[in-house]
Amino acid sequence: MDKMLTFRLDDIAPGLKRDNLIRFEKIFDTYGIKPMIGIVPMNEDMGLVVDKKYDNFWDDMLRLKDKGWKIALHGYRHVYANENSGLLQANPFSEFAGITYEAQKDMILKGKEILEEKGLTPEYFMAPGHTFDENTLKALVANGIFNITDGYADRPYIRDGVTFYPCRLSDLKEPSGIDTVCIHLNNWDDADFDSLKAFLDENKAICKSFDDLAYIAPSVYDESIARKEESFIRSKKRRQKAAESERMQRYLQKSYSKNKYVKLVKRALLLPMLLKR
Repeated sequence: MDKMLTFRLDDIAPGLKRDNLIRFEKIFDTYGIKPMIGIVPMNEDMGLVVDKKYDNFWDDMLRLKDKGWKIALHGYRHVYANENSGLLQANPFSEFAGITYEAQKDMILKGKEILEEKGLTPEYFMAPGHTFDENTLKALVANGIFNITDGYADRPYIRDGVTFYPCRLSDLKEPSGIDTVCIHLNNWDDADFDSLKAFLDENKAICKSFDDLAYIAPSVYDESIARKEESFIRSKKRRQKAAESERMQRYLQKSYSKNKYVKLVKRALLLPMLLKR
């Protein structure tokens, strides 16, 4: 298959917005899709705690695992230790990148043991902030985790003994190649869920379960993949720089709406303001 899109739910921790998790479950069940969930084993990021009355979190995680949802270790505490942007230069902060190998190995081991005690064996790693380094890869292999949901290539590849499953998208759109949409479910509202259902209706043929990636033979990391990732990083930095400009900030503020369709119309109408010299 030339194109395939999978889904991952980030920041899954006790206290998440359970109503949204259940809505995702119902929608994905309807379309026969089994996504990946990235679980924070020892969460210390209070920004992820929304529903303090959510008592059966771990029972729900076991139920989703039994349904075939893939389990990823989403860091350890989800607290950023430094401003290291790591291998992919995704963000200027990290829980892992820049930390010693031994420290990372210990964090991954402790996180993995916590999930295993709950009956959840993580097959994948999902770095908070998408930031990790070579020591992270070595520490993953040492702890028996050989898959990571990240990377900017257009298909899975193997690097330093770890298989990378690309994750370049944060919005619902048709992928170029094999890709994953990164979803932070605590932030979703009715309009977002309506958009998801409409997108799945239009793209049934390419929207798959994360497990389906196992049938794609990964490439070996080489110069062509490195160039693709470097090109993606350069493009991303250009977009970030443009987004930080005063003109872009005014445009985004004036065209903002919680309703995605209204936002698209406003952005189109106000586009001359952005292009004006």
